[in-house]
Amino acid sequence: MSDKKPNNKTDENNDLKKRSDKNKKKRKLSIFRVVLVSIIILGFIGAGATAGIVMSIIKDTEPIDGSNIYETLEKSSFMYDSEGQLIEKIESNSYRVIVDYSEMPEHLIDAFVAIEDERFWTHKGIDIKRIIGAAWTNLTTGSRQGASTINQQLAVNLYLDRSDATYTRKIKDAYYGILLNRQLSKEQILEAYMNTIWLGSGAHGVQAASQVYFSKDVEELTIAEAALIAGITKYPTRNTPIVTLNKEDVQDHHVVLDDSDSAYTIVMSENIDKYTIPRQKLVLDAMKRLGYITESEYQDALNEDIKSNLNPNRNINQNISSFFGDLVKKDVIEALVDNGYTEDEATNMLYYGGLRINTTLDTKIQTILDEEYSNSDSFPKISYSDRSKLLSKEGFTEDENGNILDAEGQIQPQSAMVISDPKTGQIKAIVGGRNTSGKRVFNRALSPRQPGSSIKPIAVYAPAIESGFTAGTIVDDVPGYFNSSSPNSPWPRNFYSKFKGLITFREAIERSGNVIAVKVANMLGTNTMIDYMRDMGITTAYSNDDPVTINGNIYSDQNLSTALGGMTRGVSPLEMNAAFNVLANGGTYTKPTTFTEIFDRHGNLILENNITQHRVITEQSAYIVTDMLNGVTSSPRGTGRNANIGRMPVSGKTGTTDDKKDAWFVGYTPYYSASVWIGSDQPVSLTSGSPSAARLFSTVMKRVHEDLEVKNFEMPDGIVRTNICTVSGKRPTEYCYDDPRGSTVRSELFVKGTDPKDYCDVHVKAEVHDPSGKLATDLTPPWQITTKIFIKRPIPYNPEENGGIVPIDYQYELPTEYYDPIEDGLGITFPGGSIDGEDPDKDPTEDDDENNGQNIDSESENEDNDIIDSSDEN
Repeated sequence: MSDKKPNNKTDENNDLKKRSDKNKKKRKLSIFRVVLVSIIILGFIGAGATAGIVMSIIKDTEPIDGSNIYETLEKSSFMYDSEGQLIEKIESNSYRVIVDYSEMPEHLIDAFVAIEDERFWTHKGIDIKRIIGAAWTNLTTGSRQGASTINQQLAVNLYLDRSDATYTRKIKDAYYGILLNRQLSKEQILEAYMNTIWLGSGAHGVQAASQVYFSKDVEELTIAEAALIAGITKYPTRNTPIVTLNKEDVQDHHVVLDDSDSAYTIVMSENIDKYTIPRQKLVLDAMKRLGYITESEYQDALNEDIKSNLNPNRNINQNISSFFGDLVKKDVIEALVDNGYTEDEATNMLYYGGLRINTTLDTKIQTILDEEYSNSDSFPKISYSDRSKLLSKEGFTEDENGNILDAEGQIQPQSAMVISDPKTGQIKAIVGGRNTSGKRVFNRALSPRQPGSSIKPIAVYAPAIESGFTAGTIVDDVPGYFNSSSPNSPWPRNFYSKFKGLITFREAIERSGNVIAVKVANMLGTNTMIDYMRDMGITTAYSNDDPVTINGNIYSDQNLSTALGGMTRGVSPLEMNAAFNVLANGGTYTKPTTFTEIFDRHGNLILENNITQHRVITEQSAYIVTDMLNGVTSSPRGTGRNANIGRMPVSGKTGTTDDKKDAWFVGYTPYYSASVWIGSDQPVSLTSGSPSAARLFSTVMKRVHEDLEVKNFEMPDGIVRTNICTVSGKRPTEYCYDDPRGSTVRSELFVKGTDPKDYCDVHVKAEVHDPSGKLATDLTPPWQITTKIFIKRPIPYNPEENGGIVPIDYQYELPTEYYDPIEDGLGITFPGGSIDGEDPDKDPTEDDDENNGQNIDSESENEDNDIIDSSDEN
């Protein structure tokens, strides 16, 4: 082997220039040689190309200058907003430190040569023997064995598009491999190669890999460690020994290597025994076979506990960006992989391919969002009781505005918001945290949290309307018994204190009743509920057939608690936004998108991000639910009145979890949709629940809609309007107008064909004995008979069987007892008193309401069985 490093680098550079000029004179000879080799290659792979075609490809190939290798390492990609303005240069997530060849240990160099190009020191840039062997193997076995030399790999890294797998590119990299061999020494080629090769986990080059995996410099690497790094070269994503995970994704079986970060944890790769270590052993075998290491060194390396050697350098293993930019990067890589690129190729294209990425970001809307999120007054505080608990923890402090700062300096409570176009799914603005600037590591817009009652339209009401229920369907808001672990205790409870009795779907969703939501979910079936949630893009809805395992325990969301937002992991603000877009977009789910087009560095379109959609519910069902949700923000009884933005209609839903630990509002206008979440990274109680989220929605969306024309949600064909009785859900009779509470007749929207045909049979007229309130008989004194309108429940309700709980409408229930002249008197008055002992001067209705309010269920009486949504605040 020749010397590892030339003595004089200045003389070396001069020599390179001279050699480059000389090479130009010998270009014809080089081309001829490459033509012959290329014909051999194409002959074995069956391409059938002619020598003339090969000559033409080489003739059109751009010349290279090997003397300026390090100037060609990176070609940054750029993101542009929806108006074509530059918004971000994609900073490489890699770590690269250039080291001289002389600083690289011999066993590290030998490891790479042994596994990547064992005839490196003798070939002229391409390995004809390897080409023939690979071609024969591919022909006889059907595999795809490569034959690229280190020269060719370096050429691809520096000058070509790795994702281009055409034979044209293969001819070019062979040609460049030969040119590099003529322009540079073997040591210079190897130095450049080992400083540029991607080695997984953000490491480009051997010095970076040495620091990323072992927190040491290359000269300190053992033979075993050098072999592991060299083995990563093929499939770096698969062969890397470490993986960085979100904290919520870390499970018991993971081997944690570094848990010092607040958002991410570095763990040992689950592939280490399947791929990483076998690949390391393959390198060691090659080194021994080629005589680079002795049998003793080989055995020592095999016996070295390489897993114990892993010591990730946290400071250089960061992969962070802006909230929106981070999401764009993720989506671009996924889209490229879906279009046939490997993950390694896609990642290299993003960071080093000089791509132009046209994004969906609306800079004006994003600016509004950023400005409002910088205002501390827009957010609630942590409750007094939990405040003192947090401040007692090490590192927690309080700022001048009364906000809590955690040990990482993050303000609490936190928040996230996503704004999108429901028609296209394009994300227009996103914030994943408040009071942060520059680089972020934790995007809360992508992190699942318990959704509370905001899930009801998605999990319950939309599936119900699609299944034939209507906005006028009646459900009895009386105690239900759905807790199998405590079957004799009412569950769930409403956040409001009194059961309402017979009410419509519309009123139930406006009031955010828990009992009605669970009853409807029970009628639908929990499997139906999960199916619809998944169809609307909620990936964290787990069924019995597809559960999630956490810390060795198996969990499913296929239960009635999910109807109230009590889920295993919850839902992210991004997925909540996409789910509500189904309702805003006429029943069609549209996959959220962050970019529209990707161009290569030459301006060629390489990927157009077409809209991905599928229908979930009909246009008519979506419109009915939209109209119901409009009442949440516009009705006097609606829980989302704080989300109102003026004349522009808003449909949406509030949600607050137990003890106000999570506050939500998710809603939409005819133009945009938005999801708002507020809560603490360490779940604690807030001073305000859903009203604070609704107010933030209103503040932001008022500004977003300032210059937009007011318009209503578009009603599709197939919707009819019919008067109904809101007690029976049927067509009204004259009795409905005479209800003692006032007329119960309302105009309601229906999907054509689901509008009621029958007439109300819940309202009834009856004669009663006025003093006793019992039904009159033939024996009842005529002067004590009154004709009244009552309600007669389709399913009778008895307070005595339900702990004495009396719904509000129970006082209007048709009496079940009849007048008894002996017990109730004859109604004849004598001097000095009445025959039945009643005071003749007493108002007979004076005590009518005496017992109507007893034993009313209240919000404070929460059961501690299942998760309960206790909180959409009025």
